[in-house]
Amino acid sequence: MLPTEVDMRTIAEDLSATLRRVGTDGHGSAVPPPAAHRLLCEVTAQVAEDLSVFSLRDAAARGDQSYIYSGYLSFRAVMAYRLAHALWETRLPDGLPHRFATQARRISEHFRLTTGVEIHPGAKIGRRFVIDHGSGTLIGEEAEVGDDCYFVQNVVLGARDIISKANGRPQPRRHPRVGSRVQIGGNVHVFGPVHVGDDCLIDAGARITTDIPAGSRVRVITTIQVSVSEPAPVVHGLARVGEHIVISGSRLDGLVPVVLDAEHTPRAALTVATASATEIHCTPTERCPVRPAALGLLRDGRLVCSMEPAAHLLDALTAGERPTGRPVSPLE
Repeated sequence: MLPTEVDMRTIAEDLSATLRRVGTDGHGSAVPPPAAHRLLCEVTAQVAEDLSVFSLRDAAARGDQSYIYSGYLSFRAVMAYRLAHALWETRLPDGLPHRFATQARRISEHFRLTTGVEIHPGAKIGRRFVIDHGSGTLIGEEAEVGDDCYFVQNVVLGARDIISKANGRPQPRRHPRVGSRVQIGGNVHVFGPVHVGDDCLIDAGARITTDIPAGSRVRVITTIQVSVSEPAPVVHGLARVGEHIVISGSRLDGLVPVVLDAEHTPRAALTVATASATEIHCTPTERCPVRPAALGLLRDGRLVCSMEPAAHLLDALTAGERPTGRPVSPLE
């Protein structure tokens, strides 16, 4: 079957039906016909552009706009957002802000239930926006997203905490700004008034609370389970012997000892004095920038084993001290 396009008249009719069925339903003010016509023309063009790009970027659609339009709930969620946002921003001669906020919110809530995607009508999202799969995605009121962005499922652009606006006083910004041409993988949460620069790629599973420079790739390493063909190392003990930390066990050859933080992310390397399949003698090479939580062993850059020695041993490592004294057991 050849790919098919969706006529703009079809899009306009569906948007108009949604506006009548969900956007009013006896609640709030009806949009006057001239304003409704301008609104529908604007939103139809936006939705047609979103659909065209979606059909090109989604391999499963094979360029078929009709397939996406008829079957993708994530696309319907973006389509509903475009309509709700246009209502949210509509101004009539009386100049009252958010005069149609009730209708906008009704559309947003209705499609949250039917698509699993919640986008606040006040959020600002640029052109050619794609949400693929989408279930669990949430975009907050003050979030801003640039042009040509691509999100997968369970992406959250949210706040770090709950702030009341009831007192009418100015409040700090709560939600993120995301630049243009940003791709965000599944299960990514971005919290607070952070800025993600243009052309960033955020891999699945990231939790972001600080600014990300333009052109960056955010990768999550330590929470990923990796199956490897080589047997896993076995650690029998961790002791302090003279100037060295001695890791004993089996299948230890080729491993690199490192200091880990509370998230089990490698933060400082250890110098290996001698190493074999059963023992690694190592010393600190640099001061760890954070409070250590454990020691780890890397193979080809992957964390394959972690150990939690006594606190005084970690303190000695991160202070850059040479451990001295009698041997101690791992649990001492």
